Amino acid sequence: MPNLITNQIKSNYLKVRIMVMVVSTSWFPTSKSAEVGKKYLEIMKQFPQDKTISKVIVSVGVRTTPDGMKAFSISEIKEGKLKEFMDLAYKQILIWSEIEGYKTEMEFYMSGAEALPLVGLVMPEL
Repeated sequence: MPNLITNQIKSNYLKVRIMVMVVSTSWFPTSKSAEVGKKYLEIMKQFPQDKTISKVIVSVGVRTTPDGMKAFSISEIKEGKLKEFMDLAYKQILIWSEIEGYKTEMEFYMSGAEALPLVGLVMPEL
């Protein structure tokens, strides 16, 4: 019986389009805000959004923290385009790294509709 359940989960999972979401988070000293803003505009000009690779969900959100500033963006990667997305992201990270005190992180997520079948469940319509 476990194999039947496992096979059904795999079957359901394979029917779901794989969608990777990337949350990119950055931290930097408040005193570097103007420099970060200029660098952001430079990077956007050098690497315009390629809609064949990803869809921007949130272009940028910024807030203050006790340790400085925190910014984030969220992108949905087109199917089969993760490598291209990562290549572009790492080129941009190298440019960002020129700013002293700048730190960044990329987190990769799957949607609930993709994750739930892994445990034998289905996402309800919202």
